[in-house]
Order: sequence, then C-alpha cells, then structure tokens
Amino acid sequence: MGPDAFDAPPKLRAISGKAWVRLAQLRGRIATLARGGELDGTTSLLAELTRADLVLGLPADALLRARQAAELAEQYSAPAAKPLIVLSATLLSAGEPRAALEASALAIERADATERARVEVLARLLGGTAQRRLGRLEEARLLLGAARGGAARLGEGMLAGLALVETAWVDHAEGRPAAAATCLQFAAEFFRRANNPGSAAEAQALAVTSWAAAGDLDGASALAPRAVDDARASGRPELIAFLDGALADVALAKRSEAAAQACALAAETAHALPDSPLARELRASARLRQVRASDDALDRERHLEAGIDLALGLPPARAGVRLVVAMVGLLDDAAAQDAAPNRTEVVALATVLKRLGDSELTAMADSVLAELG
Repeated sequence: MGPDAFDAPPKLRAISGKAWVRLAQLRGRIATLARGGELDGTTSLLAELTRADLVLGLPADALLRARQAAELAEQYSAPAAKPLIVLSATLLSAGEPRAALEASALAIERADATERARVEVLARLLGGTAQRRLGRLEEARLLLGAARGGAARLGEGMLAGLALVETAWVDHAEGRPAAAATCLQFAAEFFRRANNPGSAAEAQALAVTSWAAAGDLDGASALAPRAVDDARASGRPELIAFLDGALADVALAKRSEAAAQACALAAETAHALPDSPLARELRASARLRQVRASDDALDRERHLEAGIDLALGLPPARAGVRLVVAMVGLLDDAAAQDAAPNRTEVVALATVLKRLGDSELTAMADSVLAELG
C-alpha cells in the first residue's frame, strides 16, 4: 500500500493522523490473519475496521469491509449472524435500507441457538429502522415493538431505548408528537439504567421538543429543567443550546413576557458553541427567532438579515426547514394579535425560500405571497 492510500478526500483532511494510522494498522492485521486462515480474528477485525471507516466518514469502505466479513463467514460455513448484523447496520449507514432489511432477515435465519435471542432483537431493531426509512410505518412499528420487548426481556437497556427512539420517529411521521414524547421519555429511562447518561440526555431533550410540537407547552416546560440538568451533567453544551432554543420557542408560543429573555439566552448559548453543523443550525434558528421576540423595527430587520444569511449557509433542506419555521412563526404571531403580518418580513422569507429550488417550498411561498395580496 503506497503513501497515496492515505491521501484523504478534502472533507476528511481535518481527521487526526492517529486515526489514519489506526486504520492502516487494522488493514494490515486483517491481511495477515486472512492469509493465515484465522477466520474468527479476521471477521472480528473487519467489524472493527467497519466501525472505524464509518467514524471517519468512509461509508463505501465500511460497506466493503462488512460485506467481506459476511462473505468470509459464508465461505467457511462459520456462524454468519453477527457479520450479517454488522452488514445490515452498515448498509443503513450507507443509505441502503432495502438491502439492510434483507441482511437483517438473513441474520435471523443464520443465527444458531446460542445467539438467536440477541440476534433477533438486533435484527428487528435494524429491520424496523430500515422499514421506517422506506416509509413503511406499520411494518416498522411491529418490528420495533418486537425489538423493544425482546431487549427488555434480555435486560438490554440500550437496545430497548434505541427501539423506543426509532418508534418515536414513526410516531412523528404519523403526526403523533405526544406519543413520540412518551416514547422518548421511556427511552431516556432505559438509557439511564444502561449507564449511558449521554444518550439519556439526548432522548430527554428530544422529548421536550416533542411535547412542544404536540402543543403541550406546560409539559415541555415541566420536563425542560431536568433535561438541561442531564445535558449539563453529561458535558453536552450543544444539548443545552438545543434546549435553550426549545424553551425559547415555548415562550414565544405562550406569548410569555419572558420570551425576549429566553430568545437572547438561546442566541448566547448557540453562538458560544464550537463550529459544527448543529451549531450553525442553532445559530440560524436563534437569529430568526429573535425577529419575533423584538418590538423594535430596526432590531427585527437586523436579526432577519443575519438569520437569513446564516440559514443560507446550511444544506438546502435544513435551510428550508429553518426559513419555513420562521415564516410560520411570523404568521402565527400576527394571527394571535388579530393583526396583519409584517409584509416586508414575510416577503423576504418567502423570496429566499423560492431561491432554494425546492418545488414544495416554492409552492408554499407562492401561496403565502398570494394570501398577502
């Protein structure tokens, strides 16, 4: 393997040299073990290399390794369930849910008696996730329910929690945010029992936003303090910023006198984060939210311009979400006050939405502009 093998694509060049060295070491050991016919060691290291490739943002390489492990097991008539589980998970990460579903079903078929119970839980969790991504929500719910029940019986708290999180996304897809919030709160409890406070904090934070999406603003407000405490205890400033934004949204929805203060705090914690995709989205949301929190026309104009600029720095799909949320918020504020919306602000947002090139967003913007007259 020549030195050019370690020439990373531009987006990966920020990864530490140690990570690339570790990758090279794994590849070398795999080649040695495979030549020596040590199947168990080879498949184990292939699984480790698969995980490393995914962490480094190399889904194609990860998929190749996972397939190699499954093929080795098949070739030598060795237990194939675990390599197939790894392959299914990797296919999901690579955006191939149909193939992931097939691999998960095959894993159950190939499982022996000693591993069957856990393999069935993992396969149903992966299969349910794949079905959800394919839009087959009823099938997804059945598989995820079986995974959660099996995981609970085995005492696998992490797997039960993950099944509940996936079920929450099914609930959201079906327009049932309150059911999603309940699933997420139970998931957080499973994660705590599994001694994974970071995952518990994430689930709790998502539960807050789900209660808010359900219109249960009091429920969101009641849960938020514990969610913030969990995020702080886990050393997760990005979750704290996410929750500050959620609480600001709740304050705006309640027409609270503390809304301006809540929005200012959300902007402060978002801008204090190190740069990341999430931080950029939180900053855009914070500035667009501050438009609604201010009564000063110049402040509103300044926040709107900055918020639009920040939103346009996001991937188009995420930019569309942020801009639509901002526009709907302005329309809701006007409706609550039985007043006409600020035409300049709404037109600015609708115009930018049309520039994103998405047909649904363009139709929505045109509809809003037509209503304004």
